[in-house]
Order: sequence, then structure tokens, then C-alpha cells
Amino acid sequence: MNEQNNEKWLDELISQTINTTKPEFDAEQWKQKYPEEFQLLKSRAEQKPLSIQPSLWMTVLHSRLAKLAAAAVIIIAIGLLRFNQSPHKQESVQIAKKSKSPAEMLTVAALNMAFRRGGIEAVEKQCEQVIDKLGPPPAMITVKELLAEFNGT
Repeated sequence: MNEQNNEKWLDELISQTINTTKPEFDAEQWKQKYPEEFQLLKSRAEQKPLSIQPSLWMTVLHSRLAKLAAAAVIIIAIGLLRFNQSPHKQESVQIAKKSKSPAEMLTVAALNMAFRRGGIEAVEKQCEQVIDKLGPPPAMITVKELLAEFNGT
């Protein structure tokens, strides 16, 4: 109990030393004490607010003509992208297929690509295309003719 009495005594001493009441603002007294500041505040309140200029984006968003122009640009861009993608890719593939020589069609890379596209059937089909491009096989050749061709005699 002795500790509680000591705490109450300390609390009373602190509350007497420190004024814990809330301060209240008296506007009339402040006006009389600071007349220049009051006039300055009053003149600022009477001024018209600065005109806010609308931004460019806000103007565009509220303009019907600007919306139509933006929609037209988007539609044209989509149309051009579709036009540029479809036909040219097909043409380039067709040109590449037509310009390959039989030797190019039988390279390891070409045969590997054919196998990846369609398996062994695609490789066989590519070999058949090479045979068709080369034409019929030559007639039988003798060893003498073969050696003569290599030796030049």
C-alpha cells in the first residue's frame, strides 16, 4: 500500500506541474492581435481561383472527331498488319520451294527438316521430288565408259 500512495502523490505532483487542458482558439482575439495577417488571409480568400487549363489528353478524350480519327487509325493499322503477314509469308515459302535444286533438297539439313515436319514419309516424298526433277535414270553404263569419263579418254 505504501507504493500506491507514492504513485498517487507522484501523479498529483505531475498534473499540478503540467497543464493538461486543451487550448481553445479565440478568433476575435487573434484578429485584434494580428490585423495584417487577417487582412492578408481575407484578400487571398477573395481572389478568384486560377483557371485550370484542360490537358491535351482530356481534350482528345472529349472530342468526338478525335475519337473517330483514333478508331480509324487503329483499324487501318490492323488491316495493314494482316495484309503484310498473310500473302508475303506464303509467297516466300513458295519461292523457296521452287528455287531449291535437287542437291540442296538432299542435304542433311533439308532431310532433317523434312523428317521433323512429317517423319520418314516426308523424307521419302522429298526424295521422290528430287528423282522427278532429275528425270529418268541414265541407261546402263559399262565400267569402260565410266573409267573413260573419269580419265578423259
